[in-house]
Amino acid sequence: MSPAGYLITLLLFVTTSSAEEKSVVPEARCGATLSDPYKPVQVQVNEDIDCTWTIDRPSNETTRVIFSTLDLNKNADCSQEHITISNENNEVLGVLCPDTPRIAVFESPGTVYIRVVTQSTALVRTAYFFYYSVTPDKVTACGGDLRGYSGTISSPNYPDRHPNFAYCLWHLEVPKNTKVTLTFTEIFTEVDPLCRFDFIAVYDGADTSAPILDILCGRKVATVQTTSDFVTLLFSADYANNYFGFSATYSVLPQNGDSSLACNGESMTVVLNPEYIASLGYSTSELALSDDTCLPQSLNPLIFEVPYYGCGTVKKAEGDLIHYTNTIKGDPGTGVITRRKDLQFVLTCELDNDSTVEILYQTSDELIFNNQEKGKYDVSLDFYTLPDYITPVSASPYLIDLNQTVYLQATVKTQDPDLTLFVDSCFASPQPDFQVPNYDLIKNGCVKDETYQNLPSDSGTARFSFNVFRFLNDHPSVYLQCRLVVCDSNDPESRCSKGCITRQRRDTSSKVWKTHAVLGPIRLKRHTEAEAAGSVAEKKEEVVKTDQGSLYVIGMAVLVVNVLILALVLMRYYRKQSTAYRYLPVATQ
Repeated sequence: MSPAGYLITLLLFVTTSSAEEKSVVPEARCGATLSDPYKPVQVQVNEDIDCTWTIDRPSNETTRVIFSTLDLNKNADCSQEHITISNENNEVLGVLCPDTPRIAVFESPGTVYIRVVTQSTALVRTAYFFYYSVTPDKVTACGGDLRGYSGTISSPNYPDRHPNFAYCLWHLEVPKNTKVTLTFTEIFTEVDPLCRFDFIAVYDGADTSAPILDILCGRKVATVQTTSDFVTLLFSADYANNYFGFSATYSVLPQNGDSSLACNGESMTVVLNPEYIASLGYSTSELALSDDTCLPQSLNPLIFEVPYYGCGTVKKAEGDLIHYTNTIKGDPGTGVITRRKDLQFVLTCELDNDSTVEILYQTSDELIFNNQEKGKYDVSLDFYTLPDYITPVSASPYLIDLNQTVYLQATVKTQDPDLTLFVDSCFASPQPDFQVPNYDLIKNGCVKDETYQNLPSDSGTARFSFNVFRFLNDHPSVYLQCRLVVCDSNDPESRCSKGCITRQRRDTSSKVWKTHAVLGPIRLKRHTEAEAAGSVAEKKEEVVKTDQGSLYVIGMAVLVVNVLILALVLMRYYRKQSTAYRYLPVATQ
């Protein structure tokens, strides 16, 4: 585009933005009712005000209210000065205080009330909000949940103009112990010094309740970095002056700046800063795992996802811990000599009890760095209909007959074939909070229920069964809570090998890790059928009573009619008799 073209575009850009800004005038009348399908509203009030603005919308439409400017008295507390947003049922959707971040979004069907209360300090308070009914023509397909190490986020239709009423929310999660760098390569939205109309809000966390890192609008580029492994991005546009929106790339870096390690139940993820690697005299392409056929997921930054089973990972049981260790090595070259130090990053995940500990240390001659964190095993517990354990039960509650055999399988999510599960304890309760009464199926590995059976299991699973029972006093449901132990199957002294422990004592055996799983409810078919039958019987009884009542009324009506007919017949009969025997004049001669 020629310089003249850029100038014309810029002039149009500024002119249209100014035109919309001029159309936004303060809503001066306290307690005004707003009935437009959409409208920008700027509220300016003084001291000692208690005003409520009504956004009057149909109950079958969702009303969205977006605050993008909030300037209350910073020296007042929330009890003295606030803005309360409530719905047509007088339910409070939210309260904005003087220290509340200025971006806030509320949604509710139908009418919404905006109540502004100020205290006695003499100054002008300002709030700007834009509301509209979320009808199908105003819904834009955008936003969503993202996971990964790098990628691109852009506004709808980018690089073309974004639609009016665009509202997009992205939630991005990256590996634990890392942070996100968002690089906005282009931002082209409506120009406004306060970013009231179209804006991008970046939150340092998993949702919009997290702290706001930045609010962006206009024509610019920007870089924003989080402090956590989550980031939320909100893009909001109003009804006019739509431009090209934005485009941003994201990438991860270790939270400490150099390196990070995260462990889950089946693998470890290491992230290394390329600048840090370069400071050690290497490039990211020169680093590899012990098994160099396992390639990195990214070179900038350098990211390896290392499975516990494979890629040269070594498992070692020591005390009450199990270690999974791998190594990232730097290639010093293939010549006769080198002037670079040998470089190794030793990666270790320690799994203990129901947690995970990450340790990463880097050796360069005598230099050692450490990093530790915690996590949990991923264990599931499921019902199965048959002992072949092919089809899990997806229905909840699980309807089953009294004394029928129920099959269960616990599974630990891992790629390590030497891990096994042991059912240490499992008890039932009629309540989901597992308050009394309780009933033990198995406790400390000792079977308490005569129908309970441990069944042959595969690696990383524990299978068992019992016959369905019910609690007395009309409890229709049964919930289960089980304590599971994860063991190394190669250790003959592990907790899994000891079975029933009749005396309570501290478990000092090696290689034992514990976790809990909850499942339920089970509900008896016959109880459910009885409830249904009782309901049907009641309905039948009501019908019978209704029919009997109806017959009684009809019978009475028929009786009354018959009595009336009989009375009419008798009246006519006596009238005729009276006429036949009355005196007649005697004829005279």
